[in-house]
Amino acid sequence: MLLDHTTAFTNYQPVDLLLDLRSQEAEDQANTRLRPQHGGVLPGTLIETEFGFKQARALRPGDMVQTFDGGLREVVNIRHSVPRLTAMVHVPAGALGNDADLDLPSDAIVAIEGDLALDLFDLPVVTVKLVALIGHNGISTALPQRLARIHVDCEEEELLWTEGGMVMNAGAVEDESYYSVLSLAETRLIVNAGRMEPEQNAADAADQIEDEDAEDARFFGGDMAPAPAFDPIDLLFGRYAA
Repeated sequence: MLLDHTTAFTNYQPVDLLLDLRSQEAEDQANTRLRPQHGGVLPGTLIETEFGFKQARALRPGDMVQTFDGGLREVVNIRHSVPRLTAMVHVPAGALGNDADLDLPSDAIVAIEGDLALDLFDLPVVTVKLVALIGHNGISTALPQRLARIHVDCEEEELLWTEGGMVMNAGAVEDESYYSVLSLAETRLIVNAGRMEPEQNAADAADQIEDEDAEDARFFGGDMAPAPAFDPIDLLFGRYAA
């Protein structure tokens, strides 16, 4: 039923259009305030600087940090994420170059460098999610914790030296990065190679012992005809005396 007044047929703008515009504006503002949800390091992680190792929580823009392949680089920005429940992974001392036992976020990005990366991927260094390394060098799952993260940004993407000798990506994980993160299947190649290495070393050690025993036998004439058997009692009574 039409309303009986002069504005009954006045042109108007649909209300739903205004709602769409406002919701889009609110979404854009939310995206600008969005904090990184993956990667980064824990506040207590030791990061190497020009003055030695310093906790990530103590870093400030302008500090110089030691990078994997670029030497000292300046920190241009420090971002903090709100504490949230995080799946954790236990990393024993020495498993990834770290000096002490560590509990780290499962989505932390760590670097594998050296002969293993060269043999498997023909690269001097590869980066992987820590959760994919469970089973490698004693790395195992740990109880979840509610922890904040710190993201250390340099002018370019960098891998930082942390915890004595471990290399990590302390910044936000980008979709397109210089150090591409290996897939789960590729990372399991590293785990399997680490499991096979002790078995191969044990087999090589056993072969070496057998070779040394054979060499000793040849040197001492063990491969010649065996000496005639005798009774120790005869030797006691001098029956073999000249």
